[in-house]
Amino acid sequence: MSEQLNEQAILDGLFETATNLPEETVLIKRLNLRVTLRGLTSSKVDAIRERCTIRKTTKGQVSEKVDSELFNASLIKEATAALAVVAFDNDGKEKGSVKLSGWSDDRLTSRLKLSGGEEAARRLLLAGELDAVGDKVLEISGFGVDIEDVKN
Repeated sequence: MSEQLNEQAILDGLFETATNLPEETVLIKRLNLRVTLRGLTSSKVDAIRERCTIRKTTKGQVSEKVDSELFNASLIKEATAALAVVAFDNDGKEKGSVKLSGWSDDRLTSRLKLSGGEEAARRLLLAGELDAVGDKVLEISGFGVDIEDVKN
Protein backbone atom coordinates (compact mmCIF):
# COMPACT_ATOMS: atom_id res chain seq x y z
CA MET A 1 0.00 0.00 0.00
CA SER A 2 1.50 3.34 -1.03
CA GLU A 3 1.29 6.14 1.46
CA GLN A 4 0.58 9.56 0.02
CA LEU A 5 2.48 12.47 1.47
CA ASN A 6 0.33 15.11 3.01
CA GLU A 7 0.56 18.72 1.92
CA GLN A 8 2.62 19.77 4.95
CA ALA A 9 5.21 17.03 4.41
CA ILE A 10 5.61 18.07 0.77
CA LEU A 11 6.03 21.72 1.72
CA ASP A 12 8.46 20.77 4.51
CA GLY A 13 10.56 18.96 1.90
CA LEU A 14 10.63 22.08 -0.28
CA PHE A 15 11.76 24.35 2.55
CA GLU A 16 14.34 21.86 3.79
CA THR A 17 15.84 21.59 0.30
CA ALA A 18 15.84 25.37 -0.10
CA THR A 19 17.76 25.92 3.14
CA ASN A 20 20.31 23.12 2.60
CA LEU A 21 22.60 24.74 0.04
CA PRO A 22 24.47 22.35 -2.25
CA GLU A 23 28.16 21.72 -1.56
CA GLU A 24 31.02 20.44 -3.66
CA THR A 25 34.66 19.84 -2.78
CA VAL A 26 37.46 20.69 -5.20
CA LEU A 27 41.19 20.09 -4.96
CA ILE A 28 43.57 22.72 -6.27
CA LYS A 29 46.42 20.31 -6.99
CA ARG A 30 49.14 22.92 -7.42
CA LEU A 31 48.62 24.05 -3.82
CA ASN A 32 47.31 20.75 -2.37
CA LEU A 33 44.40 22.87 -1.20
CA ARG A 34 41.05 21.16 -0.63
CA VAL A 35 38.16 23.61 -0.76
CA THR A 36 34.55 22.73 0.09
CA LEU A 37 32.30 25.23 -1.63
CA ARG A 38 28.68 25.92 -0.72
CA GLY A 39 26.16 27.40 -3.15
CA LEU A 40 25.20 31.03 -2.64
CA THR A 41 21.76 32.63 -2.81
CA SER A 42 21.00 35.14 -5.55
CA SER A 43 20.89 38.00 -3.04
CA LYS A 44 24.39 37.08 -1.80
CA VAL A 45 25.77 36.89 -5.37
CA ASP A 46 24.09 40.21 -6.22
CA ALA A 47 25.58 41.88 -3.12
CA ILE A 48 29.06 40.62 -4.04
CA ARG A 49 28.65 41.77 -7.66
CA GLU A 50 27.49 45.21 -6.47
CA ARG A 51 30.49 45.52 -4.13
CA CYS A 52 32.85 44.60 -6.98
CA THR A 53 31.34 47.00 -9.52
CA ILE A 54 33.40 50.05 -10.38
CA ARG A 55 31.43 53.07 -11.59
CA LYS A 56 33.08 55.85 -13.51
CA THR A 57 31.45 59.07 -14.71
CA THR A 58 32.95 60.57 -17.84
CA LYS A 59 31.30 63.59 -19.48
CA GLY A 60 28.03 62.85 -17.71
CA GLN A 61 27.96 59.20 -18.80
CA VAL A 62 28.17 56.55 -16.11
CA SER A 63 30.00 53.38 -17.06
CA GLU A 64 30.08 50.24 -14.94
CA LYS A 65 32.64 47.49 -14.91
CA VAL A 66 32.85 44.47 -12.62
CA ASP A 67 36.33 43.80 -11.23
CA SER A 68 36.26 40.12 -12.19
CA GLU A 69 39.31 39.16 -10.11
CA LEU A 70 37.82 40.69 -6.95
CA PHE A 71 34.39 39.24 -7.83
CA ASN A 72 35.78 35.70 -8.12
CA ALA A 73 37.90 36.08 -4.96
CA SER A 74 34.86 37.37 -3.05
CA LEU A 75 32.65 34.54 -4.36
CA ILE A 76 35.27 31.99 -3.31
CA LYS A 77 35.76 33.50 0.15
CA GLU A 78 32.01 33.70 0.78
CA ALA A 79 31.24 30.21 -0.57
CA THR A 80 34.08 28.37 1.20
CA ALA A 81 32.56 26.09 3.85
CA ALA A 82 35.83 24.25 4.59
CA LEU A 83 39.44 24.76 3.61
CA ALA A 84 42.39 22.44 4.21
CA VAL A 85 45.99 22.05 3.08
CA VAL A 86 46.53 18.37 2.32
CA ALA A 87 49.78 16.37 2.39
CA PHE A 88 50.10 13.39 0.04
CA ASP A 89 52.58 10.53 0.01
CA ASN A 90 54.44 9.40 -3.13
CA ASP A 91 51.53 7.13 -4.10
CA GLY A 92 49.12 10.05 -4.07
CA LYS A 93 47.40 8.93 -0.89
CA GLU A 94 46.46 11.50 1.69
CA LYS A 95 48.73 11.29 4.74
CA GLY A 96 47.49 14.33 6.65
CA SER A 97 45.92 17.76 6.45
CA VAL A 98 45.72 21.09 8.21
CA LYS A 99 42.23 22.53 8.47
CA LEU A 100 41.94 26.28 8.10
CA SER A 101 39.06 28.40 9.33
CA GLY A 102 38.66 29.85 5.82
CA TRP A 103 40.54 32.24 3.57
CA SER A 104 40.76 34.77 6.42
CA ASP A 105 42.56 32.27 8.69
CA ASP A 106 45.32 34.07 10.60
CA ARG A 107 47.85 31.45 9.52
CA LEU A 108 47.33 32.63 5.93
CA THR A 109 46.75 36.35 6.36
CA SER A 110 49.43 37.07 8.98
CA ARG A 111 52.12 35.00 7.28
CA LEU A 112 51.51 36.74 3.94
CA LYS A 113 50.67 40.12 5.58
CA LEU A 114 47.25 40.26 3.91
CA SER A 115 44.18 42.32 4.80
CA GLY A 116 41.65 39.50 4.53
CA GLY A 117 40.22 36.47 2.79
CA GLU A 118 39.68 38.02 -0.64
CA GLU A 119 43.30 39.13 -0.74
CA ALA A 120 44.44 35.67 0.40
CA ALA A 121 42.48 34.00 -2.42
CA ARG A 122 43.86 36.51 -4.94
CA ARG A 123 47.43 36.01 -3.73
CA LEU A 124 47.39 32.21 -3.49
CA LEU A 125 45.39 31.32 -6.60
CA LEU A 126 46.53 31.90 -10.16
CA ALA A 127 44.24 33.87 -12.47
CA GLY A 128 42.89 30.73 -14.14
CA GLU A 129 42.33 29.04 -10.78
CA LEU A 130 40.39 32.08 -9.53
CA ASP A 131 38.20 31.93 -12.65
CA ALA A 132 37.70 28.16 -12.46
CA VAL A 133 36.81 28.10 -8.76
CA GLY A 134 34.61 31.21 -9.15
CA ASP A 135 32.79 29.46 -12.00
CA LYS A 136 32.36 26.38 -9.80
CA VAL A 137 30.77 28.55 -7.09
CA LEU A 138 28.32 29.97 -9.63
CA GLU A 139 27.60 26.48 -11.00
CA ILE A 140 26.69 25.03 -7.59
CA SER A 141 24.72 28.22 -6.92
CA GLY A 142 22.43 27.29 -9.80
CA PHE A 143 23.82 29.46 -12.61
CA GLY A 144 23.75 27.63 -15.92
CA VAL A 145 21.51 24.88 -14.56
CA ASP A 146 19.16 23.34 -17.09
CA ILE A 147 15.55 23.27 -16.05
CA GLU A 148 13.16 20.68 -17.38
CA ASP A 149 10.02 21.58 -19.26
CA VAL A 150 6.87 20.24 -17.71
CA LYS A 151 4.87 18.35 -20.30
CA ASN A 152 1.17 17.80 -19.72
